[in-house]
Amino acid sequence: MVRFFKLFMLLAVLAAVSGCRTPKDIAYFQDLREDTLVKVNSENVEIKLQESDKVSIFVSCRDEHVAKMFNLLTVTQSIGNSYSNRVAYYTVDSNGDIDFPVIGKIQVKGLTRTEVVDIVKEKLISSEMIQEPVVTVEFVNMYFDVLGEIARPGRYTIDKDKITLLDALGMAGDLSILGQRCNVKIIRQENGGKRVYMVDMTKGESVLNSPAFYLQQNDVLYVEANAYRKRQSIVAGNTVMTPSFWMSVISFLTSMYVIWVK
Repeated sequence: MVRFFKLFMLLAVLAAVSGCRTPKDIAYFQDLREDTLVKVNSENVEIKLQESDKVSIFVSCRDEHVAKMFNLLTVTQSIGNSYSNRVAYYTVDSNGDIDFPVIGKIQVKGLTRTEVVDIVKEKLISSEMIQEPVVTVEFVNMYFDVLGEIARPGRYTIDKDKITLLDALGMAGDLSILGQRCNVKIIRQENGGKRVYMVDMTKGESVLNSPAFYLQQNDVLYVEANAYRKRQSIVAGNTVMTPSFWMSVISFLTSMYVIWVK
């Protein structure tokens, strides 16, 4: 009985130690070494306008009165006893157009912010109503969502032309220690449906060469919980894979042994 108990204690300790081993899938970019050069495709990755996107377009020139004709009126909002000005914006319609003052319809779907600036400038100059226009275009309602095992899940605003997966994770406070690094999902609207991209954060080339490395508006990042986290979600979460289970077993057998030898 004593030998059996000692053998079982040894096996229990080994199982508990193995359950406490350092996981290999925590660190990012495990395949990258010093001076590693990974080429990232940076062409055609800027945010492009889609249907229902909103943009603000502001025109200025030397003659302020002429410029006013091409700008939407500023909307004044009442907040308590104070007032604030909100810049009006254009919404891309189902045909991919915006209705611009004086000029009329302008096709902007599929264009980057810089391309919208260029096409508006061209139309203003060709109208011969304004000289040397300065055009400013800003995104209004573009965002992406981050869900799952993230420090700060939520919706985040896109405030620049290029935003990467690493930018997004940084804004959301990075993955929690309970999130799976090997299969981060990016869900994207494409061709009238949803496409899912899988990225292994432990492999640098998988991240940097992914078609989803550069995010688009309305992307959804989802980080799945790891096995330990999933076990916590069930009533009997204290399974044979957890050190606490083996500690309970050892405690129970110790008590039984003390009673037996007495």
